Amino acid sequence: MIFSASLKRTMADQLVEDIGRQIIDGRLQPGKLLPNETQLLEHYGVSRTVLREALQVLISKGMLDSRQRKGTTVRPRTAWQQLDPQFLDWHNEMGDSVETLAQLMEVRRIVEPPAAALAATRGSKEDKAHIEAAYEKMYASKGNVELFIRADLEFHTAILQASHNQFLLPIANAIRTTMIMSLRQTNPDANENHAVSLPLHKTLLEHILNGDAAAASAAMQHHLDDTERRRQRALR
Repeated sequence: MIFSASLKRTMADQLVEDIGRQIIDGRLQPGKLLPNETQLLEHYGVSRTVLREALQVLISKGMLDSRQRKGTTVRPRTAWQQLDPQFLDWHNEMGDSVETLAQLMEVRRIVEPPAAALAATRGSKEDKAHIEAAYEKMYASKGNVELFIRADLEFHTAILQASHNQFLLPIANAIRTTMIMSLRQTNPDANENHAVSLPLHKTLLEHILNGDAAAASAAMQHHLDDTERRRQRALR
């Protein structure tokens, strides 16, 4: 097992992050048996209570499985809680694979067009004002890519929130977190953001403000199709 050289703090969340990152980046492969409790305690220099708390967190995220007399093993990737906010933060901070970004785009194309339709018909005046304010921030970014991306995230998150779907809202933050990984790849050109991406957002905004569900859904799909084309181009 490969460990980082040291941990500045010995709290449970530090252990969660250290071991969790090793699982995500592949240093700890599915099926891998972790060292026993005595070895982990010696390596990390923490109390048994802290160690067990950290392992329990990773178990709750679906990343580890602990069985009496068999020890603690890394679970298959399919068992991981992929939309867990901390899990997504690790992906974002470490960078990610082309495959993960492709899967992210699939999720966005499944979720966001219907969400835009719902925002058009269910969104309150306040909801729509929030979406419009985010668009205005995009427009005012004036060539600042970081400001544009931040406003773009706010725009899409506001649409998800305006859908008022109680089952969609819990994953809004997860989508927002993972969007960062694709937006930094597809929105690096300030001129293209204003020339291409901004008009697509404006059209989408207008349909939502007008309460046109079908047009809002189609506009979101068109925008995401453009995003996917830009993502594919960035990979070449």
